[in-house]
Amino acid sequence: MTDPKLVASHPSPWLLGLDSLIAIRNDQLGFYERLRAKHGDHVALRLGPYRSHIFFHPDHIEALLARNSSSFIRFRKLTDVVRQWNGNSLLVEEGESWRVRRRKVLPAFQTRRLPAYGRAAVAEAERLCRTLRDTEKSDVVGFDTDAVMAKLTLDIATRTLFGAPPRKNGFEIEHAIQVLSDTAFSESTSPIVLPDWLPLKRKRQKLWAIQVMDDLVSGLVRTGIDRGEGEASTDLLGSLIEHHNGDFTDIRDDVMSLLIAGHETSGALLSWLFACLAVCPDSLAAVQEELANVLGGEAPTPEGIASLPVLRATINETLRLYPPAYTLFLREAIEPVELLDVRLAKGDLAQIVPFTTHRDPRFFTNPDTFDPSRFLTEPTWPHFAYLPFGAGPRVNGGVKFGHCGGAKVGQFGASALERAALI
Repeated sequence: MTDPKLVASHPSPWLLGLDSLIAIRNDQLGFYERLRAKHGDHVALRLGPYRSHIFFHPDHIEALLARNSSSFIRFRKLTDVVRQWNGNSLLVEEGESWRVRRRKVLPAFQTRRLPAYGRAAVAEAERLCRTLRDTEKSDVVGFDTDAVMAKLTLDIATRTLFGAPPRKNGFEIEHAIQVLSDTAFSESTSPIVLPDWLPLKRKRQKLWAIQVMDDLVSGLVRTGIDRGEGEASTDLLGSLIEHHNGDFTDIRDDVMSLLIAGHETSGALLSWLFACLAVCPDSLAAVQEELANVLGGEAPTPEGIASLPVLRATINETLRLYPPAYTLFLREAIEPVELLDVRLAKGDLAQIVPFTTHRDPRFFTNPDTFDPSRFLTEPTWPHFAYLPFGAGPRVNGGVKFGHCGGAKVGQFGASALERAALI
């Protein structure tokens, strides 16, 4: 007998799902939450020419991301959009090409490299703290958390990727990345995409953003190649140069993806962390007490992270409530496949929404409450009910990197284009 919690519901399409597409563009998370509340754990939608399945239950998530992962690729319309600036990177490749490329990128995240990355993260965080202290003479420091945290994690990514100092045009780079994020979401959810040569403001912004990022990445990659492996080997770029055998295009494409993906979600995590602690004084006091007792006023080290369980639990709870990649990259079935009780035809789409699953009261007590203590004991929820870093073969390759330094904790390697659902 089929478990009633896994039975699908099919909202009536209007004009081939145009109403659903409009709802996604206007309020994506609200739309998904309404679907789950009204129709259950599996919702089948018509989105223009596509049949789309949204899965909220951990059993279906496991079947999609792990057990039957080989039956899916990432949604080609979205990868084609991202390919415009990411090239043929690890982010967009599939099949054997993806496996070969992943083998070349993974050495950059070897455990032996993480202490150096962690020290760079701590150094950049300390530099930011000194800047804030020098700028603000009062006891209260005011700043735009989103902008400053995004800039901090960009500086960390630049340092660890390239062994290069922070860019002077860091806020311009941040704006360019945001333009590309908006472009990915817009073009992947639009029935018709207008050509780039049209004299429209959004087209000019897109081309400007692509040029800014290409100038940055290409220039730094050329510098890394010119300086040779001997000097570059301690940073991530050096590892990519080595394992891509100096091929400029391959290096450039993967560095572009890692740079974009490697900092904005971490910045978003830090911003949400501050927001949660600001309204939860008990949690803030617990983190401060642990840091004082364990660090004693000294800077954190990568090796010392294991001695900060309260901080780690607080970060994990922030990721539960506000996962930077709140939806995962759409999957496209490349063959007929069954996910438990659900049959998908070739070409059908499958969607996972961690934001909604993370807040399911069946798996998390008081799911809308910020409660880091739930991560100080053994999990009481199913494994695939909590997946801020994705799951299966394409799980975020930078999970360990994201926890290697006291300053940079989060999703290095997750997509900065979280609104386009790229994981």
